[in-house]
Amino acid sequence: MSGIDKAAIVWSIAVVVISIGIALIAQDDSSLKSTISPVHEKPEIFFTLQGENSVGTFDGKKFDAGPNMTYISVSSDGQLIIASSSASDTVFAYDKNGNKLASIKVGQTPKGVKINPEGTLVFVANEKSGSVSIIETDSFRIIKEIPIGEIPHNIVFSPGGDMAFVTLQGGDSVGIIDVNDLKIIDFIPVEKMPHNLDITHDGKYLFTANIGTSDVAVIDIEAKKIIKKIPVSTGHHGIDVSPDGSRVYVSGIGSNLVNVIDADTLELIKTIPVGDGPHGIRVNQDGSLLYVGITKTNEIAIINTQSLEIEQMISVGKIPFWLALPNNP
Repeated sequence: MSGIDKAAIVWSIAVVVISIGIALIAQDDSSLKSTISPVHEKPEIFFTLQGENSVGTFDGKKFDAGPNMTYISVSSDGQLIIASSSASDTVFAYDKNGNKLASIKVGQTPKGVKINPEGTLVFVANEKSGSVSIIETDSFRIIKEIPIGEIPHNIVFSPGGDMAFVTLQGGDSVGIIDVNDLKIIDFIPVEKMPHNLDITHDGKYLFTANIGTSDVAVIDIEAKKIIKKIPVSTGHHGIDVSPDGSRVYVSGIGSNLVNVIDADTLELIKTIPVGDGPHGIRVNQDGSLLYVGITKTNEIAIINTQSLEIEQMISVGKIPFWLALPNNP
């Protein structure tokens, strides 16, 4: 056998060994994800696990809940967690350690839940009932049920907490509730099928992510009219305004993208591939990290908001649907 033949055989064996090594690494990728040292301390994040009928945390805790867990909200001090079970018409209340404080029957098919800034009230959007349930947090008692329109989906409070804005998917509008009087005071037309929403911290603009048109409507709250629509990836959408008000982040569960909007120019500046089915989306308190629940891969993506690149993917449980932080409920 010539020297050339021997060299060829040695090289072939080396290629096979390298190929097997690469295959093993690729095959074991999921286990690697769970053993990577976190790039940051574990944040205080709560999320609904729709595939496990529970609420989860980054510490690996799971709070027993109900079927089809959808939305979740956390009080500003992090002491109260509220989450909705759409299939059981129930809202569950927990303390931060997962002790169940109450199970509250509300209207039919509850979706969006939101604790007001003072931590005294919980608003619940009941899609099938076309109503908003108002719950006192000291007694966990429903104090009022407000008929609001067709298919209410989610809620956001004004920065001062005196108004609540509710998306009405069936009415192509946003309803406005006076929180002090617990009465509807107005509606803002939005097309089409407004889903989730958020507000700037100065209370000037309201952003609604619209399923029917796969765009974000920018609403001037004082004028009560749309000033622009920004195309994004296909919904359903989650949406979050950064703490400094400079960006709006929008997920699209019908795609694999997170959309980044410049809140000053009102232009889409980047889309970030994160995996199939992104939905729940929240920025941390200093605005440096963005957390995104990826429903199809059962992970939460951690994105550096300066580089707009993924820093880490964390496996958390089946179908992480919606996220909430104490500073960003």
